[in-house]
Amino acid sequence: MSSSPKNSQNYSLVGRLTAYFINSQLTILVIVALVIFGLGAVLLTPKEENPQIVVPAADIYLPYPGAPATVVEKTLTTPIEAKLRELPGVEHIYSASQDSGGKITVQFFVGQNWEDSLFKLQNHLYSYQDLLPPGARYLVKPVIIDDVPIVTLTITGKNYSDNQLRRIGERLLEDLRSIPNTANLTITGGHPRTIRVDLDPDKLSSHKLSPAQIAQRLQGENARLPAGDVSVGANRLFIEGGNLFQSAADVGEIIVGFGQGTTSPIYLRDVASVVDDFGDRTTLSRIHYRQDWDVSNPSPNSTARPTQAFIAQPAITIGIAKQKGTNAVTVAQQIFKRVEELKPQLPPGVTIAVTRNDGQTAARAVGDLYQSLGLAIVTVVGLLVIFLGWRESTIVAFVIPLTLAGTLAVGWMAGQTINRITLFALILALGTLVDDAIAVTENIHRYFEEKPGMNWRQKTQAAIAAVNELGTPVILSTITVILAFIPMAFVTGMMGPYMGPIPFNVPVAMLVSTTLALTVTPFLALRLIKIQTQSPHPQSGEGQPAAIENTRIYRWYAGLMSPLLDSASRRRFVLFCITGLLLASFILPLSQTVKFRMLPKANKDTFLVQVDAPLGTELAETDRTVREMETILQQDPEVTHFETYVGMGSPIDFNGMLRGATDRRGEHFADIRVHLTNKDARAIQSEGIVFRLRPKLTAVAEGHNAIVKLVEDPPGPPVRSTLLAEIYGSDYDRLRQLAKQVRQVFAHTAEVVDIDDSVKNQMPQMRLLVDREKVNRAGLSTQDIVQTLNLAIAGSHVSTLQVPGELAPVGIQVRFADANRQSIDDLARIQLPTAKGDLVPLTELVTFQPTTVDQPILHKDQRRVTYVMGEMGNRSSVYAVLEQLIYFFQHPLPPGYSIQWDGEWKLTLDVFRDLGLAMLVAVLLIYLILVGQFRSFKVPLIILGSIPLALIGILLVFAVNGVYFSATAMIGVIALAGIVVRNAIVLLEFVGDKLKEGGDLKQSILEAGAVRFRPILLTSVTTMLGTLSILNDPVWSGLAWALLGGMLTSSVLTLFVIPLMYYGDRVNQKQEQDLPDPEGNTQATFNQDHIVAN
Repeated sequence: MSSSPKNSQNYSLVGRLTAYFINSQLTILVIVALVIFGLGAVLLTPKEENPQIVVPAADIYLPYPGAPATVVEKTLTTPIEAKLRELPGVEHIYSASQDSGGKITVQFFVGQNWEDSLFKLQNHLYSYQDLLPPGARYLVKPVIIDDVPIVTLTITGKNYSDNQLRRIGERLLEDLRSIPNTANLTITGGHPRTIRVDLDPDKLSSHKLSPAQIAQRLQGENARLPAGDVSVGANRLFIEGGNLFQSAADVGEIIVGFGQGTTSPIYLRDVASVVDDFGDRTTLSRIHYRQDWDVSNPSPNSTARPTQAFIAQPAITIGIAKQKGTNAVTVAQQIFKRVEELKPQLPPGVTIAVTRNDGQTAARAVGDLYQSLGLAIVTVVGLLVIFLGWRESTIVAFVIPLTLAGTLAVGWMAGQTINRITLFALILALGTLVDDAIAVTENIHRYFEEKPGMNWRQKTQAAIAAVNELGTPVILSTITVILAFIPMAFVTGMMGPYMGPIPFNVPVAMLVSTTLALTVTPFLALRLIKIQTQSPHPQSGEGQPAAIENTRIYRWYAGLMSPLLDSASRRRFVLFCITGLLLASFILPLSQTVKFRMLPKANKDTFLVQVDAPLGTELAETDRTVREMETILQQDPEVTHFETYVGMGSPIDFNGMLRGATDRRGEHFADIRVHLTNKDARAIQSEGIVFRLRPKLTAVAEGHNAIVKLVEDPPGPPVRSTLLAEIYGSDYDRLRQLAKQVRQVFAHTAEVVDIDDSVKNQMPQMRLLVDREKVNRAGLSTQDIVQTLNLAIAGSHVSTLQVPGELAPVGIQVRFADANRQSIDDLARIQLPTAKGDLVPLTELVTFQPTTVDQPILHKDQRRVTYVMGEMGNRSSVYAVLEQLIYFFQHPLPPGYSIQWDGEWKLTLDVFRDLGLAMLVAVLLIYLILVGQFRSFKVPLIILGSIPLALIGILLVFAVNGVYFSATAMIGVIALAGIVVRNAIVLLEFVGDKLKEGGDLKQSILEAGAVRFRPILLTSVTTMLGTLSILNDPVWSGLAWALLGGMLTSSVLTLFVIPLMYYGDRVNQKQEQDLPDPEGNTQATFNQDHIVAN
């Protein structure tokens, strides 16, 4: 290799680019611009814990009063489902048909524009309203990811009820609405203020009044309307007529009738108790927290471990979401700033507890990864100081933050966010992006070392020549890495946007890195690299390279390789051993020595306990079950506080929204949101705490015939259930039976826990059949009977109290007093006035028929279905489903019925399929690029042989450490496909250069191995050290282990196996061509088939 100056016209495009920037002031401006834009990106780019996954969906509620479930299914949900399936972009349609109505959930494909999707849905439903049977209607409620609260504030006070706290919360909520970038503020818990009109059936009978008459009077007396305006002289006078209720006393004073035969008025207070109170008790909410834990602090001490006893107090919770595209960290900070300003206005004894702070979660996650990224950079730079010296390592250390700054700046301009996956992508790319800078710096150093004592012009030409020499392999290797990652952008489903920052940021980082390596790195190297006048290596002549044969690395490498290159049998033996090792490593997954899993559980600070009591369970009974569970939670030392919601679900989160938890309302439901000490303050992971608590909580639930589920926030995209079996068929009664059978299979599968199914217990029902003849003779109608029953038992909000200063409407509720609707016998006290003015008991007009409530009929994609759900203990769901697949293969379902698997199993299959296809496409693209570059079909195959060499180390590492091979590990495999091929390219490119100079094949291989040994070693070690900072992350440790194992084996084997394969191929070609002197014709043969485009 010559370091003599070349004319610029002899340089390639890379050389001319370097020549332009190496002494240009523009280079300084580029550096300054990258610093400014990088800092701007760090400060201004929105931050969140994970990338937002847009899954457009909507719930369509279809009330159809009085229709049985089968009628609702056939005449309402099925026709609507068929029409909705015509919409483009619809992925799944779920429906539930039950007594008096149905619900359809439409889920669009991930990434669809949710506004367009909902507009098309609304328009489609409006166009086909004629499909609705008479009496049915529809209501569309969008399921919007941005409606998930990023902050929840729990209002609590020792001497306040949850109803009183709700009124305080309403005032607070009104003020919080003014905070910029907030959206969808909600209140969970407590009951709104209500004017309760509790009717006395005996007094109604004595005055010959009915509940329907009372409701009509209330509606008629509470009215006021503008009537226009009239002329009064030269002015207009506005007219308004009517009266509105201002208080409960006003409501009680209305006249509902007159005494029989007299003009004495009958006031509402004469037949009912009118009370200004709260709605009926259907929910309970409270908070438990340790006395030495400051629940009001939005950023508690991460090392604190409270130990004192728990305090339990009533509570309600305010949820605050952020607007789309805004920064969760800054919005949360604005919320807490405003809360601090409002605290002095709170009533005495009221506390605002911070029970969710996604802003802090995002800031902490991003901060931890910034720290990991910084640690990785320091580690890499420290290694470079050892191998390259402080001057050369300073160059690389300067380029690294510039590359990261440029990458973040491009992401900012492209509308990306900074999240965990973004920073993991940068850590993943760190070892690769320094390779260009290392290679260029090391090659410039070698050129300077070959001819010390050069003047500035000579050094400039030498630096340009050094970069020009590496131009082709650097650009080619960069392209291979980019091609390895770009196909990941086409991963389908929710995993696509979750992993999206990787195929965006890694290629961008590589482009920025390569650009800086060809411009800024030579600029810095020219000024920082100093070579002593006395060269440590003897010169073979002026301007000639130092004798590589005299180096220690060459002697060591030649000592190992020469015996193998000289003997075909030894080469075959080595390749046979490597092939055997590769095949043996594939046995590891088959024997479950290496186990697969979608994603390991993250070490979170919270989890959710869901309690499902049998249908029909009263609130008090559900509360008793929950209180026993609260006692168990208080005994765990890692629990700091928790909120309990009985009769309703907890404030929704992203996981719950996609699991269908938005409809958890009923006296048999309960949620407990549990908060743990920070992960920095405990030795056990959150998954271990869940494992510890689950048996105790399950025992309590089983004692009350309830079901308990411990739901952890998933590290990646959520699924409806970890283990989810879907049973399809035509006869729904048979489907319900099969669901129970499948549930038993779940119960006998190891580590399957929290088992549930869609077939609930049958709830008893008393149907009152109207005797039409008797009703008609009494001058009544069936509508009168139904309306009277509904008002008496369920009650109705017949009007509202419009009180100035109230922030929410105050409903006027009419129903029988609580004491008069406790049993079926109370129905006998209901009497209805006939057209003649007589009273007729309800029991004389109806017949009592015991029955059961219609169970829901479920559909998925227009097919009848039942579900069996389960969570996993300390085992991957992959192996649980495989075990069950084998069982149902041996014990198939009856003809006409089938079982399909959804949940984490399907997500795992889809993700590994997509990542496998992405890797296949990447390898094919790399192969095509290499064929074009090397003008050969065989040489690219030899280069790609470095990929299976990496798999040996990957599988061995996972077998030894017992870590699950997860989706993140698969990402590591894809990354290695680009990195290890890069090393092989640079190695064989060097061989090609030597052969074109007329070198001997064997000698060229030995020189290439010796010269490229240190750069390949540095690239490998920097990549491995860069990933050490994420080894402790439970989710992304799989990626780190894949890179460590793959780089360790592939880099070593690439230096030995790839040259052996290449040498053997060249020798075989020479023999096939019957060349008498293959050694002498090495160059000619190479030039015919393997010319490298310059």
